[in-house]
Amino acid sequence: MALLPFAFSLHAIARGVRVFFDHLTDVNWNYLSIVIGLQVLKIGCAAKAWQNSVVAAYPGKRVRFPTVFGAFSAGTAVGTVIPAHGGDAVRIVMVKRRVPSSTYTTITSTLLVRAPVDTLIGISFFIFLFSQGVLPGRKLLPHRPAFDFSWFFGHPREAVIVVGSIVLILTALLFWAWVAIQEFKQRVRQGINGLLDWRFYLRRILPWQLSDWLLRIVIIYFALLAFNMPATVYNSLLAQATSGLSTLLPISPSGIGTEQALLVTVLHGVAPGTLIVAYSVGTRLITSLVNVVLGFAAILFFFHTFHFRRYVDAERESAKAESSSSRSRSP
Repeated sequence: MALLPFAFSLHAIARGVRVFFDHLTDVNWNYLSIVIGLQVLKIGCAAKAWQNSVVAAYPGKRVRFPTVFGAFSAGTAVGTVIPAHGGDAVRIVMVKRRVPSSTYTTITSTLLVRAPVDTLIGISFFIFLFSQGVLPGRKLLPHRPAFDFSWFFGHPREAVIVVGSIVLILTALLFWAWVAIQEFKQRVRQGINGLLDWRFYLRRILPWQLSDWLLRIVIIYFALLAFNMPATVYNSLLAQATSGLSTLLPISPSGIGTEQALLVTVLHGVAPGTLIVAYSVGTRLITSLVNVVLGFAAILFFFHTFHFRRYVDAERESAKAESSSSRSRSP
């Protein structure tokens, strides 16, 4: 039963892909080439921010940018295919194996350094979207084609069961995380040194983080040009806010189904609905392709195989052993 929303989403994606190919001859490939280059640059900025977070956690260690860039790209590629941040484990494993004497708790905690500003910017985009009065109403949205959550609105009893189960699981995970932080708080603190040292954060992390966000908007601007849609800063901000909103609960890969439905409503009147769907799917396909090519090339270079899950599983066992050892030494 719970697989129905995902099945609906896959149908929506397939429909969107057909619409995209119908408009393929109208695409300006010069602008699309710029989008590809900017997407690589955006990944590089995010990777640089993470590298400096790891450097702050291990100031005496050599943390090479190619390693972090490869790990970040690999995680992005896996996350593109597997929703709900499935690539974080790959990132952590790859960096952990290249930073001597590092621990999983600390490396994992470095991913939290960017969270406060990312969350603040994401909330700001949502407030902007809400203030413009372009969000669809509760009765309209479930009937939009490609809306991932239409099943939930059509089956309220089952939806309560699904959402209740998710809340229980998240509560259990939060409790586990709280216990883990209490046991390994020193390592966690070490991992977020880049955030606690605000001078280091302002100089070495925040500029790259803001560059990442700025490039997201610039990418959208050139993508709008590529699909012959009105390219303005306002439309770019609307599209970015919609993109962020669609990935809050990524049932489909990258939240693409939700994004289609929201964009058709948010950009209503800017361009025909089919062109908006073509833009949404086409941009996602192109950027996802860049992510996958870069990421799986990094995985092949690092693991010498695409079957990386056995390495992740082996490192997960090492992490459990590390956790047990730390607990046995704790008073």
